[in-house]
Amino acid sequence: MRKSLAEKEEREARESQLQLAIANDDVAMLHNLIVEERSLLDRVSKHPFPDTPLHLAAEAGKTQVAMEIAILKPSFARKLNPEGYSPMHLALQYKQYHTLRALMTLDSKLIRVRGRCGITSLHYVAWKKGDNELELLAEFLCACKSSIEDLTSQCETAVHIAVKNHNLKAFKVLFGWLKRVHLTEILGWKDQDGNTVLKIAGIKVQQLQQQIIELMIGNLKVPPKICRLVEKMLWAIRIGNFSLSQLLSMELTVFEKFRIWFVLQDESAWNIILVVATLIATITYQAALTPPGGYWQDNSSNPIANSTVVTANSSGIAVEKPHKAGDIILNGPGLIMFTALNSMVFLASIVIIWITAIPQLPSTLPVYLLMLILSLAYCATTTIAFPKSDEVAGLIIIALYNSMLGVVLAVPMILWLKYYVYKFHLRIEAAGRRVGDFLELKDRR
Repeated sequence: MRKSLAEKEEREARESQLQLAIANDDVAMLHNLIVEERSLLDRVSKHPFPDTPLHLAAEAGKTQVAMEIAILKPSFARKLNPEGYSPMHLALQYKQYHTLRALMTLDSKLIRVRGRCGITSLHYVAWKKGDNELELLAEFLCACKSSIEDLTSQCETAVHIAVKNHNLKAFKVLFGWLKRVHLTEILGWKDQDGNTVLKIAGIKVQQLQQQIIELMIGNLKVPPKICRLVEKMLWAIRIGNFSLSQLLSMELTVFEKFRIWFVLQDESAWNIILVVATLIATITYQAALTPPGGYWQDNSSNPIANSTVVTANSSGIAVEKPHKAGDIILNGPGLIMFTALNSMVFLASIVIIWITAIPQLPSTLPVYLLMLILSLAYCATTTIAFPKSDEVAGLIIIALYNSMLGVVLAVPMILWLKYYVYKFHLRIEAAGRRVGDFLELKDRR
């Protein structure tokens, strides 16, 4: 009897010391207690819905101890207490944002842990109004992309919650992010009452309704009456001292719109397009090297300039207009039409290859530059062998070709450089919190 009583007192003493270690954020003391009783953390968390030491540390904002417990016992981070909250939920409720971000860095999927009523951390910050919650909303979306697909017990997404609670700022962040990752179809998801985001916005106050509909026009199939009442609003991106949530709330950059328009989600389709474009570029380049009729093999100073009759000299070599060896035999309107059409087809194939390469810059920069060099080589090949009689027409064709080449080369590069600056600001404002490249479809977690 005395032995069991002593053991009980000893266990209670260790539990008190554990609470003291959490209160003092003392990692060394925590490990000393675990050495004394290896099952300490499991013992105090043995109930089906326990208040684990990680819950206590997260609620109190004791980041060091919280991280240490989460490393030793990862399962604690997903457990719910009797009130239905995980450590992430408690850190949010008590505004322990430093601890929250630390846990999120340890495992970004903790954002998806469903608590009371199926509410995740993303749902919570979409509901709350405040600058800190708005920044957390942007960070959550970027750190765990698949969290946007989580539903509450009422089948509500974070977008539903933001609209129902008149949280327009949160909606702008969510909507801007959905457009960037090509997930605007989520706006058409229905809750348990069969309401989409647009329908909920129509039920709410008139001002909120108009602002949300203005944002959604062009991304959903909305009723024609609404389309006629509300005009589509466009904003130009401005890079400045913006927070992550402000950057996501802004309208898409031109380069981002380019990605949405031209990037096919089916990679096999892009592979087919790229193979065909490469084949066409090869054929048209070869045609420039070996035009119809070929090249003259000899020099001739035949003075008959206006005759189209081909005669033969004593050696049997064909003689026509004055020419030099290496000049194209084809001349006149036929040569001009052939060169113009061949150049247009070649340029079109190069543009298709560039379109596939531009969204993946800077990793595809070598491909981009190689296509430029190939285009310049094509110009040189076409002009060098042009006969003097058609030299002016050839120069005009090549001038037009180079002008078009310069446009299709310069415009995407300028847009990409602006977008690169935008992404640079985005990463800086993310403060290194595992934002990653959220535009990559493969990187949805």
